[in-house]
Amino acid sequence: MAAELITPLEAALAGLLHDIGKLAQRAHPDEAALRAAYGGDPGGTESAILPLRDGRYTHRHALWSDFAIREAEREGLRWPKEVNGARLGAVAVRHHAPRHDDPSDWILAEADRLASGLERKERDEAEEAHGGTFRERELRALLPAIAIGRGAVPGAMWHPAEEASPEALPPQASAPKDQPRRFGLLWTAWQEGVRAFGRHGLSARRFERALLGLSERLLWAVPSSTVDQPDVSLHEHARAVAAIAAALAAWHGAKDTNEVAAVKDRSVPKFRLAALDLSGIQKALLRLDGQKGASRILRARSFLMGQTVEAALELMLEKLGLPFSSVLLNAGGKAELLLPDLPDLETRLEAVRGELDRWMVAHWQGDLALVLAAGPPFAAGQFLRRGPDNAVAEGYRQERAKLAAALDAAKLRPLAGWCGEGGLVGTGVIPAPFDPARGACASCGVRPAVIETPLDRAWRCTVCDAACRLGQRLPKAEGFALLEPEAAAREDAPAALPGGLRLAPWSERGAAARASFAFAREGAGSAVFRAPAHVPLVRDPADPRYAHAGIPEDERGAAGELMTFAAIGAEALEMHAGRIVGRDLLAIVKADVDFLGRVFADGLGRDRSPARVAQLSRLLDGYFAERLPWLLARRFPTTYTVYAGGDDLLLVAPWRFALPLALALREDFGAFSGGNPNLTLSAGIAFVHPRHPLALAVEEAEEALEAAKRGGRDRLGVFGRVLSWAGLGATLDLAEALNGAVRAEHLPPTFLHRMRWFAARRRAAEAGEARAADWNPKWRYQEARFLERAPAAARDSLRALLLRALPPPGRGGEADAEIAMTVALWRNR
Repeated sequence: MAAELITPLEAALAGLLHDIGKLAQRAHPDEAALRAAYGGDPGGTESAILPLRDGRYTHRHALWSDFAIREAEREGLRWPKEVNGARLGAVAVRHHAPRHDDPSDWILAEADRLASGLERKERDEAEEAHGGTFRERELRALLPAIAIGRGAVPGAMWHPAEEASPEALPPQASAPKDQPRRFGLLWTAWQEGVRAFGRHGLSARRFERALLGLSERLLWAVPSSTVDQPDVSLHEHARAVAAIAAALAAWHGAKDTNEVAAVKDRSVPKFRLAALDLSGIQKALLRLDGQKGASRILRARSFLMGQTVEAALELMLEKLGLPFSSVLLNAGGKAELLLPDLPDLETRLEAVRGELDRWMVAHWQGDLALVLAAGPPFAAGQFLRRGPDNAVAEGYRQERAKLAAALDAAKLRPLAGWCGEGGLVGTGVIPAPFDPARGACASCGVRPAVIETPLDRAWRCTVCDAACRLGQRLPKAEGFALLEPEAAAREDAPAALPGGLRLAPWSERGAAARASFAFAREGAGSAVFRAPAHVPLVRDPADPRYAHAGIPEDERGAAGELMTFAAIGAEALEMHAGRIVGRDLLAIVKADVDFLGRVFADGLGRDRSPARVAQLSRLLDGYFAERLPWLLARRFPTTYTVYAGGDDLLLVAPWRFALPLALALREDFGAFSGGNPNLTLSAGIAFVHPRHPLALAVEEAEEALEAAKRGGRDRLGVFGRVLSWAGLGATLDLAEALNGAVRAEHLPPTFLHRMRWFAARRRAAEAGEARAADWNPKWRYQEARFLERAPAAARDSLRALLLRALPPPGRGGEADAEIAMTVALWRNR
């Protein structure tokens, strides 16, 4: 009779822990700690969990995994009551030597092999067996190796083993020489982390989320494979193993086929990929009736949208009886999951789809839709890099392509679970009756007003009321939690989410929280760290620039409160010679990664294992969600993040900082990608008055971004033109020189206006416009007259500056003179 089968959650936890011994092994210079832990002789344990080959026990990291789990238990780790800790621990450490009659052992062993796309990692084992340098090996950086035919990739680059941080994301050209010390620090941090959340009696789902967060924070730059797959982290491999193991456990549990032979059968379709996509984000996000309170509402709306996806995933996984480790990717409003092909999967998915659609209509009135789609069933062999005939296989890539097609089809009928199979064509607010006394929501202007917001006594719809109240607290919050329905009913949790969950702006809630998140790494405990989006806060409400911009005192906010868009615009003003100069305009900045579809489809070469695909996704999301806030806080602190994550961003900045910000962003992204020409960024910028409707301003920025992509990508669209990034740098240098001449009173703004007219004529002549062909002699006459009247001491420098700004035909530089002159004029208005 077959042994009792491990549950999907136990399988996931075993998958997350199965290779933790690799960190422990590399953190110790020898096996003295093993001998001490096993009474001087680990031989009995070796024979139970290690494979025996040629008279010796191999894959010794599995013994270290047993050591790590035992150490955690000795330190007080308490397994959730819903799981059998002893069983999952035993399954975790036997993944290289599964017992011949135990299907649970084979579930994890199969998951370990399928997750990497490799049957075995022979070269890794050979290096370990012969005393190789596996303790000194670094994680090879993945992004510098992405190749889609847009240029030669740079040489190998590396990520030192260290905790995740914005500073650690860019790879290094030379490998560090102190990896054992770094592994030691991570091992200590791992032990401390497990102790921090392992003693609190957490629920199983909360325990799993905490373990996932700890793994992501500490193991992101620890190589799982030192030779065979040196650019896949221990975290991504473990998470992929957890997802596959959970799906296998659920499939065999549902089929009641828990024989080892059935588990090892790779020809039977057992898996399906699924996607959950939030559609209509931009229109719903930017739906505002006026600008009052917009900065508070927008950030909170964007945050709520992300948490809506999180809650929807929780609901979906709960209905399917699966752990959160089943989520392979989750970024930018889109998630990808690995599911078991259960006999009633379609029925269950349809029930989830209906519940989600009804919730979205009830709360968002069709302005947003959660689109749920699943690909066809596939067998385990599709994960492997090599097919049965040892030919290169395209299985996992093909399954992801099928899922993408299914998702595209589902997007054509959003909210089908609410209105029937006919669906809607796109998203948009579904009309609903208004209370004549309250009218439309004060914020969105389209949904009925049903709640009076205590902050300003305005009547709003439920969504905008939640965003308004959350927006007041979010910038000061230490974290947030997704509360269970029972706990949410007892607390002031302003935001409703799918599945009855509620969002509360505090990180720790103990057993009352389904998931808990902290905005700071230190002291996170059982909360998962999530970097907060950067938003600017008021520093001095009495700043004279606010009065100059006409902002009433009661609209400036108190120190420490969120800046309004009017205040952000006023930050562009400057003090010069005792007076305020410049224009109080906003810049809307949009940017995204070029050729992202090709990057995922072709950039990984032949190795497209689940772990490697997930690593690519998480790195890109990490840049926008964590590195970008770090960059903004240090160099452009008055920039407001509307959204940033996945592969794109939308920012609002004082106009004067937008061009330097775009250039700094591209340079920083270049460092993050290791200078790889196959991984680039395009951006678009629109300049508007703070009272300009934000939705229209974003459309203008979107048009500028599209122009940059049509112009060849890896460029900036601005002022109706497309600049290369080198051209932007040259333009900013010229703008600064012109501004300096104006500030020194050597170049009058009136003459600079005239120069800009000639620069436009010069550009027209270069475009073939015959009427502009005489620009050069006319300009040289104006130039000579101006220089005659210029101060003698400044004449030579002015002559050089004018020649640089308006060179003769055929001698143009990279700078766009018109844009440079516009910037200088705007700064001195």
